[in-house]
Amino acid sequence: MIKPTEEIIIIGAGAAGLIAARELSKQYKVTVLEAAATTGGRIKTIYHNGAKAAEKGAEFVHGELPITLGLLNEAGLKYHLVNGQMFRVSNGKWTAEYEMITNWDQLLEQMENVPEDMTMQQFLDQHYPQEQYAQLRKNIQGFVQGFDLADITKVGIKYLLNEWANESEKNFRIEEGYTAMTDFLTTICRKQQCEIITNTTVTAVEWSAGKVNVRAANGQSWSANKLVVTIPLGVLQKKTIAFTPAIPAYISAANDIGWGTVIKTILQFKTPFWEKHAQQIAFILSDAPIPTWWTQVPEKAYILTGWLGGPPAVPYIGQTDEQLQELALISLANIFNETVDTLKDLLVDCHISNWATLPHVTGAYSYGTPASVNALTVLHTPIENTIYFAGEALYNGTSPGTVEAALSTGEAVAAKIKETLS
Repeated sequence: MIKPTEEIIIIGAGAAGLIAARELSKQYKVTVLEAAATTGGRIKTIYHNGAKAAEKGAEFVHGELPITLGLLNEAGLKYHLVNGQMFRVSNGKWTAEYEMITNWDQLLEQMENVPEDMTMQQFLDQHYPQEQYAQLRKNIQGFVQGFDLADITKVGIKYLLNEWANESEKNFRIEEGYTAMTDFLTTICRKQQCEIITNTTVTAVEWSAGKVNVRAANGQSWSANKLVVTIPLGVLQKKTIAFTPAIPAYISAANDIGWGTVIKTILQFKTPFWEKHAQQIAFILSDAPIPTWWTQVPEKAYILTGWLGGPPAVPYIGQTDEQLQELALISLANIFNETVDTLKDLLVDCHISNWATLPHVTGAYSYGTPASVNALTVLHTPIENTIYFAGEALYNGTSPGTVEAALSTGEAVAAKIKETLS
C-alpha cells in the first residue's frame, strides 16, 4: 500500500535507479528522472527486425551473479554461456592464450603480499623493475587499461586484486539483450505507479533535512522527502547538478574514485573471414590500434566487436564515427593480414559506441584507487537521511564495473531508505 506522505525522487533510470524504484514504489510514491530518451542507462541493445543485433553498452554477465541471473529468470529471459578460445596476435603470429597474463597466480600472490595499498605503477616499479619483466609490465598495463579501463598510475592494487582473484571463468550473454532486462524493470515500476520521466536533465537540487526540490534544464521541478542520485560517476564528478546547500565532501569523494572510458566498435560482415585463422575464436588480444576484439561464439553471427579502453582511448574520443570505423578496419586488417579495401567490401553494418561523448554519461565505468575505500564510506553515508547515492561506482564487492554492481547498490539503497521509513 502506497504511503502518499512519503515521496522519493530518483535521478537516473539505469540499472541502479530502476531496481531501487522497483523496490521503493511497492510502498512509496516514486518519481524517476532520466536525461536520456530511454531507460537503461549504459545498457543499450540494438535490435533488428525485433531480434538482438548488438550491445552498444554492457554485453556480458561476468559469472553466476545472483541479482542479474535472478532478474533474468524472473523475467523469463534466456542466457547462454560464452565459449571459444582466446588468442594473442603479435607481428602476424597467432598464439593460443590460456591466461590473460603469464604466471597469473604468482602475480596475484605478489599483489596479496603487499601490506599497504598502492597504485599499479608503484607496484610494478617496486616488484618488476628489471628488463626481463618488460613484456610482463606491458601485458599488465594493457590488461588494466583494457579490462578495467584504468590508468595504472591511479588504480589501486587492492581493488584489482579483489576483482581479479574473484574473476569467474564463466561469462554469459542474454539472448534477448540486456535492454530486455531493464525494460522488464521499467514495466514493473510503471505497474506499481512509479512515474518515469525521460528526456529530463536534472541541473539543481535544493535540500534540507526531509525535503528536496529538484529542478531540470527544461524548467520543471519536483519536490519529495528523499532523493536517490544514481547518475554515472563521471557526471557527478563534473558537478553538473548544483546542490544547495553544497555537498563538497561528497563531490570530493566522487573524485577519489577512478572513471574510465571506452570506445566500442561493432562491425558486421558478410562472411566470418576470421575463421580462416582459427575456429571457435572468442577473444583476440593484439598490438593493433584497437587491440581487443571478440566474436559472438557460440552464436552464428558474423560480428566482430572492438574494444579500445582506458587512457589509450582518450585521444580518439573526439573523432567522428567514420574516423573510428576506419581505425577499426585498419586494426582488423593488421590482425588478420587483410587489406582495408577487402574488409570494406565485406562490411555490412557498423555501430560505434563512444560513451564519453554523451553529456549524461561521460564515460564507461569506474575503477578503484587507493583513496576509494574512504570515498565509498562517505558516499554510502546518507546526507541527513535525505540524499542517498547509488550506482556501479559505489559498489564494494567482487564484481565491480558490472551491471550486477549497479543492481546491488540500487537494492542496498532501497533497503536503507525503507529501514529509515519503517
